[in-house]
Amino acid sequence: MGKLTDRFLKNPIMRDTFIRWGLISAGCFGAYALGANNVANVTGVYVGSGVLSSFNGALIGGLSIAFGVLTYSRKVMETVGKKIVALDGYAAFIAELSAAIVVQIFTQVGVPVSTSQAIVGAVAGVGLVKGIRAVSLRSLAEIGVGWISTPVSGGAICYILLILFL
Repeated sequence: MGKLTDRFLKNPIMRDTFIRWGLISAGCFGAYALGANNVANVTGVYVGSGVLSSFNGALIGGLSIAFGVLTYSRKVMETVGKKIVALDGYAAFIAELSAAIVVQIFTQVGVPVSTSQAIVGAVAGVGLVKGIRAVSLRSLAEIGVGWISTPVSGGAICYILLILFL
């Protein structure tokens, strides 16, 4: 636990309650920030081109996020929550809150950012506080390869599709 919370939350039951409600609150804030940023990233091109209204773009984006959570998110959650650094409840709360704040700040100024990069950076920050040996550099390297290959792959596929269909 942190110095501040240790000072004010000496009762283990109160500490546990604080962490549980903190995790729920930070998770909700993170989901809000993710939705505000990622839905706009994905559906913004359709709204901007007039294909979708803002409401329909938000609805489709929100439903798509929900579908992704229900189908494919487990492996990503386990990578972020277990493979980079072992997280306890308090560290998870601080990491999620930090990532949500970062994403919200960039969303407010209209800059599309990666929520994945924000949470991975926050989890790595927890690991650095625990000591560099606590961080799985192999997991971070695998994630880094994904961050580099994603825009390169997206550009290449877009280029190929435009050549085929134009």
